[in-house]
Amino acid sequence: MMGRAEQSFLKGVIEGFYGRPWSQSQRLEMLERMQQLGLNTYLYCPKDDLKHRALWRDEYTADELQRLRELIEACGDRGVDFFYGIAPGLTIRYSDPDETERLRARIQQLTGAGCRSFAILFDDIPDEMAEADRAAFGSLAKAQCETANSLYSEHLAKQDGRLIFCPTPYCQRMADDGHGGAGYLEEVGQRLANGIDIFWTGPEIISREITTEGIGVLRQKLQRKPVLWDNLHANDYDMTRIFLGPYSGRPIELRDEVGGILLNPNCEFEANFVALKTLAAFLAATGSWDSRGAYESALAKWLPRFSTVGGDGVSLDDLMLLGDAYYLPHENGELAEQLYDDVRAIVGESPGDWGEREDRLRERIRQVVELARKLTELRQRELFYALNRQVWELREELELIEQFMDWKKAGGDTAANPFRSGNYLPGTYRGGLVRRLQQLISFGADGILIPANE
Repeated sequence: MMGRAEQSFLKGVIEGFYGRPWSQSQRLEMLERMQQLGLNTYLYCPKDDLKHRALWRDEYTADELQRLRELIEACGDRGVDFFYGIAPGLTIRYSDPDETERLRARIQQLTGAGCRSFAILFDDIPDEMAEADRAAFGSLAKAQCETANSLYSEHLAKQDGRLIFCPTPYCQRMADDGHGGAGYLEEVGQRLANGIDIFWTGPEIISREITTEGIGVLRQKLQRKPVLWDNLHANDYDMTRIFLGPYSGRPIELRDEVGGILLNPNCEFEANFVALKTLAAFLAATGSWDSRGAYESALAKWLPRFSTVGGDGVSLDDLMLLGDAYYLPHENGELAEQLYDDVRAIVGESPGDWGEREDRLRERIRQVVELARKLTELRQRELFYALNRQVWELREELELIEQFMDWKKAGGDTAANPFRSGNYLPGTYRGGLVRRLQQLISFGADGILIPANE
């Protein structure tokens, strides 16, 4: 049996988002891509597979199990470890031995299909316990650890299997807030069997940066290296956005402090080319890590997938603008920042002060309008469906801004001749309940809430 020091470094992909799970053909394509990139781990735990979470007690049907068996075999053929994740935390009764038996039955079913590695996930659940569970265990950490230890020692350790545990407080902010109870992480570190790995997302659920210092402190609590469940490119919390930027905000030295790095990416399968490509480059890099250079290289590799049925296909400059506009959760790319600065200046200044900004912005607007058209002609239709909504929204906003520019240049007077746009119809464009709520409550750059009446 492998000891902890001998266990392989996990590097790969988590299908662990909220939303429509990927199709079987997309998963198989992902595995091909992972093999090419040298990634070795795929964790299957889509939140909306009912039997992963809501119906975790139910075993898979023969047809469902066959699809999972196909994935497991495809992973094996490509040198990728298949991990199956189960999330019983919302409804499990820890003190009921029948619940543990149901977990064992699921593991045995998947083991029979060829799976050897698992994850038990206690994330995104209340940190409350039933009275019977509290009487039996005293703490949530103990209840969860004894459940995981039982599965590991009785089934997985004997078969060289591997188990990853996701704690209820899985980022530093949650731990600081006392989620899971006082001393939760320290107790997990003490009670969880030495062979079991532990997931961690960093200082936040979506962490802009993850430092070696922060992980070093965590290692002392967990008494092992954590495995990063990295949500840098996840977008299931804001489906109006996609993230096409590079893997960044993590120093090269971090690789020595963790037991693996697994990326939980965009829900849209086709939007993840750059994320995976740059993650693989980060894992293989020596010396310093140039995330922007890796991003530009990945875009060039991605470009052939943007071939169109028309004569004028998507250019690398088009793709760079698209990627910069939908870069990462905490930042825009260089071209998007320039575009934003130009719009901010033009909206606030008189036309005589616009200078070169006007021509540059108008050129970018034309480029986005043309890009929206080109995407409609993509041969890769799933790629079009993944990107179309965001690009169309950007186009609509920029065309509205250009109309405003024309109005200002024509001597627009707010009092005598207020600006109106035929494209903006109250209650339709930019309409709906969510938009109205956002107008009532917004947040400043520092994250502090700003009520609409202030």
